[in-house]
Amino acid sequence: MSISKRISIKRLCRLTLAGATLLALAACGGSDGDPGKPGDPGGEPAMTIQSLHVEFMDVGFTDGIASVKYRVTNQDDEVVVGIPSATFIAAQLVPEGFTGAGNASTWQYFGSENCASTCPGSYTDLKTGIYTYSFSAPFEGMNGQSLIEGATQRLVIKLGGDSLPDGTPLPITNAHKDWQSAGEPAYTRNIVSIDTCNSCHSNLAFHGSRYNQVETCVTCHNATRVSNPANVFAPMVHSKHLAGFPQPLADCETCHKPDEALADNQNWHKIPTMEACGSCHTNINFPAGEGHPAQPTNANCVACHNADWTAEVHSDKAADDALAAFEVQLTSASMAAGTVTVGVKLVNPQSGEVYGAADSLDFVSDLRVYANWGGSMDYTTRSARSIRLQSTAAVASENGVNSYQITGLTVPAGTEADTGTLAVQGRICAADGKLVACGDGVDVLVIKSSHRFFDSSMLTTAGRRTVVTNETCGNCHGDQKLNFHGARNDLEGQCQLCHNHNMQADATAANPAHTTADFKQLIHALHRGKFEGFETLNYPGNIGNCAQCHTNNTDGVLSVALPLSTAVQPMALSDGSFTSPTAAICSNCHESDSAKNHMTQQGGVFAGTKADATAGTESCNTCHSQGGMADVLKVHPIH
Repeated sequence: MSISKRISIKRLCRLTLAGATLLALAACGGSDGDPGKPGDPGGEPAMTIQSLHVEFMDVGFTDGIASVKYRVTNQDDEVVVGIPSATFIAAQLVPEGFTGAGNASTWQYFGSENCASTCPGSYTDLKTGIYTYSFSAPFEGMNGQSLIEGATQRLVIKLGGDSLPDGTPLPITNAHKDWQSAGEPAYTRNIVSIDTCNSCHSNLAFHGSRYNQVETCVTCHNATRVSNPANVFAPMVHSKHLAGFPQPLADCETCHKPDEALADNQNWHKIPTMEACGSCHTNINFPAGEGHPAQPTNANCVACHNADWTAEVHSDKAADDALAAFEVQLTSASMAAGTVTVGVKLVNPQSGEVYGAADSLDFVSDLRVYANWGGSMDYTTRSARSIRLQSTAAVASENGVNSYQITGLTVPAGTEADTGTLAVQGRICAADGKLVACGDGVDVLVIKSSHRFFDSSMLTTAGRRTVVTNETCGNCHGDQKLNFHGARNDLEGQCQLCHNHNMQADATAANPAHTTADFKQLIHALHRGKFEGFETLNYPGNIGNCAQCHTNNTDGVLSVALPLSTAVQPMALSDGSFTSPTAAICSNCHESDSAKNHMTQQGGVFAGTKADATAGTESCNTCHSQGGMADVLKVHPIH
C-alpha cells in the first residue's frame, strides 16, 4: 500500500472519530430550537506528531473537586484525537512566611491520578482534540493537606509515551497551569528554567523519562510528598551538583540566571534559608550551631544575609570589574622566514586608557603570545612557539602598539600562502575590583584567552575551521571559565595550536583513540570518561547529541557532518602507523569490533601506513554524509 493511501486511511479514521458526535446529532429530528453557545474550536486531525502542545481552556472547582478542560495539538496546530492516557498532578503553593517566619514559599502536594485503561476520576475525550478531566475527590484533606482559600493551585498534565489507536507514537509532554479559584494567580514560584538545565543536560528527564519540566519536578519534590528531606527539590539539586560540577560552585547564577520570565528568579539571594544554604554549605549544622551561630529557624537569616550581600559573595563581581579594565589587542601580524612579527596593544576598554608595554606593568603576572603555522593542515608542529611579554622587550613601539617577534615557526615548502594562528593568554593581579601590583595578599586573575588568524603579510579573518566555540563549551563550563595549563581557556581556537594531529596515540592500547592528546580525539575521550585519569567523569548530557559541543560551519551545517574537512589528518600512533581520519574519530565512540570491521570494510584504515591512511579509500560519505541513508546528522540524537 502506498504511503499516500495509508495516510488517507489514517485521516479517514481520525475524521470518523472526530465526527461521530456530529453525525449522531444530525440524525435527530425536531425543530432547530434556539441558538446555542459557540462551540469549541475543532480543526484538522494531526497525521504526524513530532511534539504535543497543551492549551488549558478551563480549570476550576465544583463542590471542591477540581476539573480541567484542555486542547491538544501537534507542531502544526492540528488537533490530536484519541490520546489513550494521561496523568494529572495537583499541588498548591503557600506564600513566603506562611509556614513560619523567614521560610520560603513552598509547594504542597495533593495527589496524582493516572488515567489509562481505568481512571480514578472522570476522563473524557471529546473527539475534537479537546479533553476534560475531573479529579476523583475534593482536594480538601487529600494527602493530609488543607485546601487554602486564595492559594495558588498548580495542575500538571503528563501526556505521551504511548500511541494513538492507529499506532502513531506520542512524544512525552509535560504541561502545567497555575491558577486561583478567582482566576489568574496573584503569585507563583518559578526559580530556574528547564532551558538553563538543558543547556548542559541536553534533555533532562526522570522517572522513566516521564517528567521533563522543572514545574513538574517541584510539584512532587516537596516536604509534603517525599519522606526524605534530602529529596526536596532545592536541597536535592544543590547536593547532586556538589561533585563533578563543571564550573565554579560559588556562582549561583550558573543555574539561577536572571530571567524576567521567571517570577522568582532572584529568590536564591533574596530569601536565604538553612535548607537551601545548608545543601551547599554542608559543614554547617544551623540548629546545632556548628559552623554558624545557632539558628533553629529561618526567622533571622535575612538580618545578616541581606539580598545584596548574598548576591555579592556568590558572584565574581570584583574579579569581573578588574578583568573588565584590561584587554589585549593584537593589531597586526606578518611573517618572514619562520619569524612572525605581531603588534600588541594593552588597553582599558572602559576608560580608553592605553597601557604601556607588558614589561612595564606591575599588575601583569603573566602574558604570553603563541603562534603556529599551517591552518589548512591543522598545524605543522605539535608545539606552538611562544614568548612571555612581561619578560620580552618590544622590537618597536608606536602609538601604544608594541611589536614583538616570535621565531622558529615551521613553514614547509609550498605552504607559504597558508595561514597561521596567534593565541593570547595571561594573568593579572587585582584587589577589590581594581588592578594592583602583584604581590602577597592579592588575587591573581586569569584573563579570557583569545586567538587571531594571520598570513604572511597581515591579520586575517580566515584561518583554521571552527568546530566548537567557546559559547558551546560554555553551556556547561561557563564563559571561558575552564582553565588548562594555568591560563588557557580559549577552547575554540587556542588549544589546537598544540593539541593537534602531531600528537601520538598509544599503539598498544585497546583503543588508541582514547590515549592521544590530539584535540578532536582528546575531547571525545574525556567526555566519555575514557581518557586516563578522567574515568569517573560523568557527562551530564546525551553523549550522542553532537550539537551540545559542535557548532555550525560557514554553510550553516553542524560541523560534525560528513564529509570531513580535508584539513583533518590521520591519527598518528606511537609505533609509526596511522589510522585514517574518519575511522579515527568515529571509533572513539563506536569502538566495538563490529563497528571497526564495518569501517574497515568501507575503506577505513586502522594502524596502517601513512600512505594507506591518507589514500582516500574511506567511503563513509556514501551512506553517512548529508542526505545519505544513514546521515550522521540523522542517526545521532541531535537537537
